[in-house]
Amino acid sequence: IMKFTEHLSAHITPEWRKQYINYEEMKCMLYAAVEQAPSAELVEPDVVTRYFAKFDEQFFHYCDKELAKINTFYSEKLAEATRKFGSLRNELSEAQEDEFRAKEGMFRHRPKILRKRDVPARKIQELKLAFSEFYLSLIL
Repeated sequence: IMKFTEHLSAHITPEWRKQYINYEEMKCMLYAAVEQAPSAELVEPDVVTRYFAKFDEQFFHYCDKELAKINTFYSEKLAEATRKFGSLRNELSEAQEDEFRAKEGMFRHRPKILRKRDVPARKIQELKLAFSEFYLSLIL
């Protein structure tokens, strides 16, 4: 059975390493809290309870910070992807309109259209490549 740490490390995107939950730090915090806890045999039960209540507060504050870090990162990535997609979609619409206008004018200006027709075709190919790169950036 693969441990969670190993699973997380195996599936991490290296460029995003700092944006992932700091699982190792959290694990260290938990182990340290248990090791540094007052001994139940030496102190009153309410001392142990207060110790762990204070630790819980600190630990969950750290968890909240980690969650905020992750949410901010993904929100930024989503906004970036949305902007890129919108830009590509606009470029595609413009290229399709250019292609339509070129085909529409084909009957009126035959020699002129032969020169113009290559431009939209190249533009469409470039956009296909750009959409492919965009898709790969989302899944990798």
